[in-house]
Amino acid sequence: MSGEESPEQKEKETIQELFVKHGLYIGSKIKVKHMEKFIYKLRPDGVYLIDINKTIERLNIAARFISYFKPEEVVVVSTHVYGAKPVQKFCEYTKCIPIVERFEPGTFTNPSLKTYLEPELVMVSDPRYDNQAVLEAKIARIPVIAMCSTDNTISNVDLVIPINNRGRLALPYAFWYLTRQVLIERGELTSELAEKIKPEEFLEIKSQQEAKI
Repeated sequence: MSGEESPEQKEKETIQELFVKHGLYIGSKIKVKHMEKFIYKLRPDGVYLIDINKTIERLNIAARFISYFKPEEVVVVSTHVYGAKPVQKFCEYTKCIPIVERFEPGTFTNPSLKTYLEPELVMVSDPRYDNQAVLEAKIARIPVIAMCSTDNTISNVDLVIPINNRGRLALPYAFWYLTRQVLIERGELTSELAEKIKPEEFLEIKSQQEAKI
């Protein structure tokens, strides 16, 4: 009996290594009760670490859920500086609707606004930064997927993705992976497209000096 790993197992391990390398598992020094089940360790410096397998599992569930909706029915929000480019790229490939940098109050609740939208699903990169979008989604009875760190409260969130949601590299890699998985779930990821979608596309390009900060 061969002890060789299957291609699927090798791919999973590659993703795990990528996610660890780019800090997707690093939480904060604060732990809220409802995030406990996603934490596997407390570092000596007091930072809680997220179980990367649970991150991958929830990203896969989110991708499947997103694939149930038409692209134009899904709005993805990120008002965090590190979330804007990843969300824009995610929406470029998946054809979902991006809202980045600023969420105008009333976007989901005030039909008189030019920016008014009636999505069937909302995803946010951080329920703290994107609190207005989460609250309006609740009022409009729209399900919410949220990327949450160890210190995020998850009230009004229907699907939690446990993750470092404030990292310069973490968010780009998360949205890169989610992009691929959504396209796989839809049956739209050709080998050519898979080759084209690179993590670097989801990163803000900075000078070498800025990157060291």
